[in-house]
Amino acid sequence: MKELPDYFVQVPEAFALVEEGVYRCSGVLTAEQIKYLDTLGLKTVLILSVEGPSRAFSQYIKAKGIKRAHLGMTRWQSNLGWKPVSEELIKEGLECILKRDCHPLLVVCSSGVRETGTLVGCLRKLQHWNFNSIVYEYRSFAGGKGKYTHELFIELFDTDLVTLPATLPKWFVEGQSMWAQEQQQRFDELHGAKPRIES
Repeated sequence: MKELPDYFVQVPEAFALVEEGVYRCSGVLTAEQIKYLDTLGLKTVLILSVEGPSRAFSQYIKAKGIKRAHLGMTRWQSNLGWKPVSEELIKEGLECILKRDCHPLLVVCSSGVRETGTLVGCLRKLQHWNFNSIVYEYRSFAGGKGKYTHELFIELFDTDLVTLPATLPKWFVEGQSMWAQEQQQRFDELHGAKPRIES
């Protein structure tokens, strides 16, 4: 195989911006894909799969002084019944994503789809997205790798388990505020309340 020039970088598989300062991709990265990560200025890498990152990726994380949170290893459970991941893994992953001090943050798992897609789906649920929109986003990344049990897990996940950190990102605070306003407006319309005049 021909060696690529030093200036060549390649976007990682399943890479996307989740929200400002939060990215996702497959944890199986080539040298060219690792170079791309330099453009993100990462502070934290959140690893959701049991498998650790490749040696090259581990060395990159260490060399750049990036905080490594390997939740897949610390929160793995063997007897989950029908559940594809543990609630503790998703809960702790969400709490890490919602900690503004951890940003910019990269979420990875071995496929870039299963655990990562489930975590992002539960984040969307916490953001009050419509469930059809959550499933659409999950499936657009999963392609043929998606599983119904992951979608079911997202639907049944109890967002009350998540303890919101003190330093929430601006996008989350603004989203929650807009949702609360929409709920108030619906309530007022339903109960015939007079429209509020903003001062």
